[in-house]
Amino acid sequence: MSRSQRRRTTSSWAVLTRLLVAGCAALALLAGGFFQNATVRAQDGSPVAAECDAPDLPPGTPTPQMDGSPEAEIDASPAAEPEGDEEDEATPEGGAPADEATTQEAVAAVENLVNCLNSGDYEGVVALFTENFLQSEFGTTNPYDAVVGLEGLTFQDFEIGDVTTYPDGRLAVEVAYLESEYQYVHERWWLVQDGEYWKLDGCDTLRPEPEGDTAVVGVALGSPEDEYALVPNAEAVTQSEVLILHAQNKGQETHMLAVLKLPEGVTLEQVMQDPALEDQVEFIGALDYLEPGQEQDLALVDLPPGEYTLACFFAAPDGKTHLEHGMVATITVNAPA
Repeated sequence: MSRSQRRRTTSSWAVLTRLLVAGCAALALLAGGFFQNATVRAQDGSPVAAECDAPDLPPGTPTPQMDGSPEAEIDASPAAEPEGDEEDEATPEGGAPADEATTQEAVAAVENLVNCLNSGDYEGVVALFTENFLQSEFGTTNPYDAVVGLEGLTFQDFEIGDVTTYPDGRLAVEVAYLESEYQYVHERWWLVQDGEYWKLDGCDTLRPEPEGDTAVVGVALGSPEDEYALVPNAEAVTQSEVLILHAQNKGQETHMLAVLKLPEGVTLEQVMQDPALEDQVEFIGALDYLEPGQEQDLALVDLPPGEYTLACFFAAPDGKTHLEHGMVATITVNAPA
């Protein structure tokens, strides 16, 4: 689950409407088969059966879309960051390690939420969201809008870490998982109790630090001379267990960083012009909503050798996407000698 609200791009291709859906990391990053065969794992690493225990949603339907083409219904402009929804590396003050009984409750609640997702019970997942979470992550309090955004999603290699209690009754649970086949995510999930259920009320993005030999490539997004420059500090890197793309927004606009694998010899411009190429584009990972001056790491695990495309799809003030202004680059992962 990512920490900020994503919105779809004005591009007509389906891969990007799967890429930039509202939500907190994987729960709303992609719709499609990227998370198939995923399993939830408890603190001891053992698989958990995919069963869902959730209250029923009240009767309702998704909010009707505006008339017009799908492109007209998609907004690529960055949404305002929800208040208080900022990256936080340190544990917030005032918390204390949960006792054994509370830890078991929190672990069971998180496992249950993820099991709902992996079993395809999207209404069950949304029923375990608070109204605050729906508003901050999906931009709506209509739960059926969120249901639509979750269809087709599951988790891979989900792990649960420390549980912390707070005087206001909230619980903070550290989690890690694969957001796509390759992107490793580390987050803090906030739970609040609502009757017999613990519900997801928010999340913070933490620094991703997967284990393994690591290579780091810096990626500059924008510059004082060129707002739409996208420049990795290396054109190629040797394959390692972990590849960190350290993104720095050096411009004046909000940027994002998407990593895609295109068919050999095909450019993003060609994909945009030929819908037949859409299904051949592989999503690798993404960072969203890097404000001017902000830095963030994109951690990719076991990324195969090949050429990868880096791009920003947000909308510029003139209505064009940053991609259309040339905000695109490539990086090659070479096999070890």
